[in-house]
Amino acid sequence: MADLDSRKRTKCSSGSRNGPQFRSWIWCILIKCFISLPCIFSKCLGVDITVAVYPQGDITVPYGNPLEIFCIAENYSSNDIEFSLAGKHLESEIVNSTTRRLYIKKPEKQVNSYYCRNNKTGKICVARVLVESPPADVMDFNCLSKNLDILNCSWTSPESYSNVNYSVTFSVNGNFVKSPRIAEKVDNTFTRYCLWNTSSQPRYRQQEEEQFFHLIACNVFGCNKQNFTIDHYSIVKPDPPIDLRVVKNGTHSVVLKWSVPNNIVDLLRCGVDHIIEYQIAKIDNTTQFHRVDASYLPPKNKTYRFQLTNLPYAHMQYEVRVYIKSKKAVKREFWSEFEYTVFCTASERPKRPPDMIAGAFHQATYENKRVVYVYWKQLEEYEEAGANFTYKVLVSQGNKTETVFPEKNKSLSYVILNASLDALDVTVWSFNMNGSSTNSSHLYIPPEKDTRYLKLTSFTKLAYENGTYELSWVGIKDIDNYTLFWCQHNTTKICAGRMDFAVLDPKKNNHVIDLPREYRYQFAISANNGTKTSGMVWAKCDISKDGVVMYGFPVHLNYDVPGKSYVTLRWVMDCALQDGIITGYNISYCPIVQTSSYCDKSVENRHIFIPNPKQMDVTIKNLLPFRTYQFTFALKTIYGQKNIENATAVLTTSEDTPTNPINVQILDVKNTSLTISWDPPIQRNGNIGKYVIYNYDKEFYVDKVSETDTSRREVTLTGLQGYTNYSLTVQACNVPIGLCSKIGYNDAIFVRTRIGSPSRLKAPTVKNNPEKLTWEKPDNPGGTVDQYQIRRVIDDLEPEIINTTGLEVLLTHCEGVVSTETYEVRAVNFDYDLYHGVLSDGNVTLPERAKNESVNEYPGPWSEPSTVACRSRDGLTMILIFMAIFALIGIIYGSIKLYKKYRKMEDIKPVLPNGLGIPEKDISKYTFGGWNPTNKEEKPSSDEMLLLPNSKTTVSSPDLKQKDENCGASDQTDSTALSDSSRGPVDRQVSTSDDGSNSSFHIEPEPIKANEVDNNEIHEGDSSTIDTESSRENSPYLSDKSFKKNSTTGYVQPVVNSASGYVQSAPAPIKGPLTKSTPTPASTSYVMAGLPPPIFTTSAPSQVPNPPAPSSGYVLPEEVQARSMVNFSKLGSAPPKLFGPESLPTMPTLPPPAKHCADNSYIQLQSLDSLPSLKTTVRNPVPLKPSASSGYVSPEDVVINKHLNNMLSAGQLAEEPAILDPTMSPDAYCRFSWSTDPANDNLHTLLAESPTRTTKN
Repeated sequence: MADLDSRKRTKCSSGSRNGPQFRSWIWCILIKCFISLPCIFSKCLGVDITVAVYPQGDITVPYGNPLEIFCIAENYSSNDIEFSLAGKHLESEIVNSTTRRLYIKKPEKQVNSYYCRNNKTGKICVARVLVESPPADVMDFNCLSKNLDILNCSWTSPESYSNVNYSVTFSVNGNFVKSPRIAEKVDNTFTRYCLWNTSSQPRYRQQEEEQFFHLIACNVFGCNKQNFTIDHYSIVKPDPPIDLRVVKNGTHSVVLKWSVPNNIVDLLRCGVDHIIEYQIAKIDNTTQFHRVDASYLPPKNKTYRFQLTNLPYAHMQYEVRVYIKSKKAVKREFWSEFEYTVFCTASERPKRPPDMIAGAFHQATYENKRVVYVYWKQLEEYEEAGANFTYKVLVSQGNKTETVFPEKNKSLSYVILNASLDALDVTVWSFNMNGSSTNSSHLYIPPEKDTRYLKLTSFTKLAYENGTYELSWVGIKDIDNYTLFWCQHNTTKICAGRMDFAVLDPKKNNHVIDLPREYRYQFAISANNGTKTSGMVWAKCDISKDGVVMYGFPVHLNYDVPGKSYVTLRWVMDCALQDGIITGYNISYCPIVQTSSYCDKSVENRHIFIPNPKQMDVTIKNLLPFRTYQFTFALKTIYGQKNIENATAVLTTSEDTPTNPINVQILDVKNTSLTISWDPPIQRNGNIGKYVIYNYDKEFYVDKVSETDTSRREVTLTGLQGYTNYSLTVQACNVPIGLCSKIGYNDAIFVRTRIGSPSRLKAPTVKNNPEKLTWEKPDNPGGTVDQYQIRRVIDDLEPEIINTTGLEVLLTHCEGVVSTETYEVRAVNFDYDLYHGVLSDGNVTLPERAKNESVNEYPGPWSEPSTVACRSRDGLTMILIFMAIFALIGIIYGSIKLYKKYRKMEDIKPVLPNGLGIPEKDISKYTFGGWNPTNKEEKPSSDEMLLLPNSKTTVSSPDLKQKDENCGASDQTDSTALSDSSRGPVDRQVSTSDDGSNSSFHIEPEPIKANEVDNNEIHEGDSSTIDTESSRENSPYLSDKSFKKNSTTGYVQPVVNSASGYVQSAPAPIKGPLTKSTPTPASTSYVMAGLPPPIFTTSAPSQVPNPPAPSSGYVLPEEVQARSMVNFSKLGSAPPKLFGPESLPTMPTLPPPAKHCADNSYIQLQSLDSLPSLKTTVRNPVPLKPSASSGYVSPEDVVINKHLNNMLSAGQLAEEPAILDPTMSPDAYCRFSWSTDPANDNLHTLLAESPTRTTKN
């Protein structure tokens, strides 16, 4: 080889230098390609899969040429490869050791995939083969012009395995238009089309009478060209006519008007044809139309008018339609869509009256009158011919004539007449808004007595399912004919709808009639003889065939009182049928769902058959308690079983014991509670009012529910004990009858609660020999009691906890104990269990322990402590005991001393000298208004209470009753209170006489009279509003410093102020603003001194022309004498009058009051304004105790002065001056008596013998 190569190079070099060298490279490339051909051919579509086909890719074969395919497998034998098509082996020949050849001389048109398979490796290479010819000719090229706006040419593409592309163009004047249109395809069809319009390229040529089209179809095998000529005006489909309307309306004709589209008028040279058709509403079906002749209409008009005549009915609705097409068009598809309008023809009078026939009435007799239903056959709706259609009925009876109309809301088939038993003439017209029909119909109704003997006694209807009715009746002799009536069925036996009738031969006693099966019909018959007729007799016995429900066969189904599981049914039939027709009775029954008529599918429907047709009752047993059943009655006849309308009964059986609740489950088990749930019993058998939960046959919980509650119940039971066994059952109870479900042995659910805390232990027992501590087990362990804990407390130190598992522990008592040590014990449970101690036999949800859940500890409460006394602490206990004894003795001794002092203070009673007050026996001498002495048992006056010390507070009502008894027993003091008559009497309050008691004085004023308003206002104007701060030590009122003893006479006389010359009695009041008197209790700090009876007067004080200045609080002795002498002469000369402010006693020796009704004969003891808590806006002065005529006070008078001063100051706090009761009346008049012996220094009350006066509330 090396030599050969060298020779070649030498030979090539002998020639041109470059030429041989170039040829060697070409040969090298070719040799290399040849050597690598097997490698190239062995790849399938460029992928080395050990098998390949050649030629690669899609193989196209013109139809008629052979098919040749090579299959190559590199490194494999040709025996390892094969050809296949659709899973079938194809015969092929071997070309060489690695190649096979498939050859088909003339394959069929196809598009298939041929497979080359390497059986060794299982690899497959595919070759897609298409065998087809150039496109075939189009056979159905058609065009359609829509209103000369759009031209659409379409055709069906011949079937081909190859993809065919179509394009269409047309020629004008022999020249093809450029830019052909590419055909589009209708989805999922072989239809292709092209469109041209006035804006397309090329545009639609609308005025060409003929169109020339050139169609080109091409595929991979070649193209096919075709030419088509189309008559343009024959393919035009116009738009529908425009603005179709009625321009003139008549009773049987109308004038129509419409227009043709503009394109058709302007571009369609041949013109158009018309189709006009109409339809009658409610008469013609939706597909039926009446076509009229429109051939004479001109073809080229823009607007058309057409008179549509011969319309059959007036006042009827019509629909009219108009179509147009090109005159050259011959196919139906080129007609336009229709334009339509709806109209009604004008109305007119009805043309005829309703049809009537003899016997067309039904009557019911009541005493001497009858109600008559007069029937006729209604006109069809299209015959009404106008609005407000009805029938006009003229009724004549004797000399009376009446016009009536049927009720439109009921029916137009009849009228109801209330008439006598005499004959009637009835005339009927059809009537609408235009008037009555020209003719009328007449019916003669004979007297009631002429209808009796013609009535039919039996008229039976037998209905078949196909709409055939077999009618039979008992014939009547010597009649002219029968009239048979029928209408749609209703339960009232009244023809509410349209009624029809037929005349039958008098010799017939049966008749068969076929009617539409869509409706049920009812029948009546009348027997007619001349002018006499029976009237309508309805078929009473209505028997149906072929499963049709019997509606006219009355059966009355009744029942007795139902029991818990049985009921007795009874039935009565009004129709008496021929023997043999009824063969038995069938009663079916089922429980129904609530109040519906549907059977409960959970309970099987049952029936019972009674074979004896003469049996009229049956008892049905084995019913469910407290269930509502529906019973249906049916006849077993020779025609089969016939169900009867309304032959049903619905009843409810009585209550019984319910069954047990179902699906009882326990969940959420805890140590003190669990939840139990259940469903109501399947057979409630009554109204369940409660569920009772039992634990081991003992009632545990009652769950009250509504009687209609059917939901699942869920109850949480609380108060359980931990780690305790329970056996729970649930019982349902019918409360109205007091019966509960029976609990079976296997109905109980066993459950043990979770581990919990043990109960409290009893106090541990301390034993000394040996020294140990013992205790008892807990009453409720709550678990396994895994441990006991002892808490030991020594004296007041921190407690020590000792753990043990037994019931005792050895301990050394009092070791290191100073005083005492205590022991408390408790039990402890530990929860190690997988289900926390819960145990059950089923239907219980067990609480499973979670992963990594720690052990739960449940300690019980500590027991009562047990105390061990070791030794005492320096006799502390004994010391405390002795101290307690001495303290108790001291309390008892102090209580006794206080009680004795109280009793001693209670014995102190004031005794006043005689003459200080007006003796009670002398009161009757004077006429003082409002003084009404009463029995001494009544309450003393509050003015008397003012004599007592410590009168700061008001005595409460409960105390008054007690103190009233004390006051009533007193026989030493007698006092009376005077009040202004204009303000009502003074209410006396109870007071006590000892110096340690409280007293109060309440005044309940009455309304002020009109003539006293001014005087009251003047009186209140002098009231003082000044609060005075004063103490007991420096009080100037009635103190010892206010009096001195005269050395000559031996009497005590008032001290005269050297500066003013007056005797000091009270600070002068400061005038404040006049305020109106209010009904609140008045208060004052004055006590009126007693005056001798002769100085009182009841005359009104005279007006002072020039009233003096207000008093300064002092009174000159000389003025007292002068005033006393002046006023004394007036006593007894004035007429009696009511006791009021003007009639209060005055001092003759005192100067007149500064203002009218003001009285300055008062001695001010203490100003109440000195205490802030007792401030009032109005202060009224209290009369002073009058001085003696000589102006001196005797030694005996000093005694009362001393006592008054002591009473005001005794028992008071040092910081508060002694005051009188703040509720003291400003007009209070107090009378005192005392012992004339100055040595006898006791003050006594006069309540015992003093009559009191009653007050009005």
